Amino acid sequence: MKRNLLYMVTPFIFISVFAARPMTSLFANELEATMFEIGMITACYSIAPLIIAIFAGRYIDRYGERIPIFIGSLGLFISLCLPYFFPSVQILFISQLILGGSQLLAILAIQNGVAKSTTNKNRDRSVGTFSLFSSVGMLLGPILGGYSTEHYGFQLTFMILAFVPFVPMVLSLFISKPSRAVSVSKKEKSTSMKELFRIPGLSRAVLVSMIILSALDIFYVYFPLYAQSIGLNFSQIGLLLGAQAASNVLVRIFMPRLVTMFGRVTVLWVFMMIGAVSYGMIPFFHEFPLLFAASFLLGAGLGVTQPLTIVLSYNVSPPGQTGEVLGIRLAANRLGQTIIPFVFANLSTLIGLGPILFIKAIVLAAGALTARGIIDKLKQEEMSEGKVKVR
Repeated sequence: MKRNLLYMVTPFIFISVFAARPMTSLFANELEATMFEIGMITACYSIAPLIIAIFAGRYIDRYGERIPIFIGSLGLFISLCLPYFFPSVQILFISQLILGGSQLLAILAIQNGVAKSTTNKNRDRSVGTFSLFSSVGMLLGPILGGYSTEHYGFQLTFMILAFVPFVPMVLSLFISKPSRAVSVSKKEKSTSMKELFRIPGLSRAVLVSMIILSALDIFYVYFPLYAQSIGLNFSQIGLLLGAQAASNVLVRIFMPRLVTMFGRVTVLWVFMMIGAVSYGMIPFFHEFPLLFAASFLLGAGLGVTQPLTIVLSYNVSPPGQTGEVLGIRLAANRLGQTIIPFVFANLSTLIGLGPILFIKAIVLAAGALTARGIIDKLKQEEMSEGKVKVR
């Protein structure tokens, strides 16, 4: 079944990316890069997706998921090989550019394929299952990266990780092609970008998604540096990142039931607030057990939020433009990942790494309040048209 193949592909994409990203900031630090350079390297991960996301979404709407997943997996392989053969700060910029664009192609195709393969009633469960598989990759990636780095060094670890994307590359060949081009009828005018953002709830869902992903991005990039600055070793850092990913796995098991009981938007803003609280606790902790607890709570708080923004965005998309809307969502995510590391890199040189995490906690709390407002917009459409049913 196509959806099962997409599930199988997912963890291998995330293993390579979530092992490589925190390793890259640490490797750059070892290569004596400045905090500004580390911030710019982090931003490079988001530049390519920011440019290609919407076009990739339109391509997927028309021609399906097979080719984007294959090309994305191949790109991951190339990006991870580069630091092994050319260990320099300059190459890390190029590696992150390719890594970000390649992951975007694969993940956007998987998200759209999973969401369109089920009904609205079962979409939370299907997207939740996708998120569960992604969490497995997010869990294994940092642990594998941390352990391998401590025992084999950065360069060899990058080479080891480079072979992980071969699995999705092979599996993508078995994903069936669409029987015909899935494009908007010539008689139908596709919704313009301006009109898309007028859809009730969509702009808020995109903004909230951007805040959530940038919070995770800051955590994966700056938290390892903060942990290293207070004396933790690479294995401990890997375990802390793994704890965050493990709680992602656990909480997503219960996501469909939580949505049934309380509604998508209520679960979204409440769990964002939990994430904000746990984020704000980290700078005050220096002991490994306390940091482990805070990381676990952060993972639980943000674990269900990203899948819910996928479902919310997909459900309000016009027919035949779901890939494009999900592409807009991912482009917004990458915009946040481009701007925020640059801003925070400059801030970190002035106020240190700990306060950076506390500031991000405040931004997350503001995002939770923004997410709460999605309820009013969607209820308004429910009353006027009776089309969208998202609590």
